[in-house]
Amino acid sequence: MKIWTSEELETKWNLFSKAFQRYESTTAPIAFILISSLGLTKMDNNCKSILEVGSGPGAGTKLCLNNKRDSTKYISTDISYEMVQLTKSCLGMSDQSDEIPEKNFKVIQCNAEKLPFKDCSFDGYFSNLCLHLVTSPETMLKESYRVLESGGIASFSVFGRPENSNQFTIVKKMADEIGLELGGGARSPFHLNDKNKIRQMALDAGFSRVLVGHTFVNCPILNGEEYSEIFLAGPDFQKLIQTLEKEKYLEWKSKIVNHVDNLLKNGEFIGVEITYIVCTK
Repeated sequence: MKIWTSEELETKWNLFSKAFQRYESTTAPIAFILISSLGLTKMDNNCKSILEVGSGPGAGTKLCLNNKRDSTKYISTDISYEMVQLTKSCLGMSDQSDEIPEKNFKVIQCNAEKLPFKDCSFDGYFSNLCLHLVTSPETMLKESYRVLESGGIASFSVFGRPENSNQFTIVKKMADEIGLELGGGARSPFHLNDKNKIRQMALDAGFSRVLVGHTFVNCPILNGEEYSEIFLAGPDFQKLIQTLEKEKYLEWKSKIVNHVDNLLKNGEFIGVEITYIVCTK
């Protein structure tokens, strides 16, 4: 089973950064739940300092920036240089700047498993769809615990159960039906969907209170053609498509488009189940 190293993840997400922007309509609602878990959407929120780990193209960062108090320190991070640049662009920042002083905000590139912050530096931490991707989720959890002050809250999201997540299983399902091998051997992105397992991992990291649950997030896909354009745009699929005969590719794409259109026609959402973890130090 292949587990990506931090260096490989940095390269992977640099390549995937622009294609990933197409997924922001799904990731933003998840981020809103995470920042709500920190109390940022309350009128009387008193969060003093927030760390975001895995900003992606910045949709969640923008939500947090718009909901926090200007006096609240906020640092956003990502392992990918290109993702950091996209976050800056999303916020209207220049490439050369890494701060919005009037918002007490800064964005930097760093590794979720080796955070460059002192112990007990933050009272809020959130990470959207990152924990299941890092080399060692256990190390990332321990780092989140380390940088939080006593009583601080960390909120995470990971992929839920694949059987409830057609958004990310349709492409492979249709490939299997036509005998198309997509490769594999890498650790499944769904490997942290067991609520008991991930709760114990967070407790083992030191957290005193851990809440875990599943919820479904729909992707606002209008038709199968739109779905195929979005979910075949990633660099891995594009590399595969270049090796396929045109007829094979068109057969695959046609099955994807028709399958999605039929799901929508029958009143089914296209989306993903998300597992949320809210931890108190």
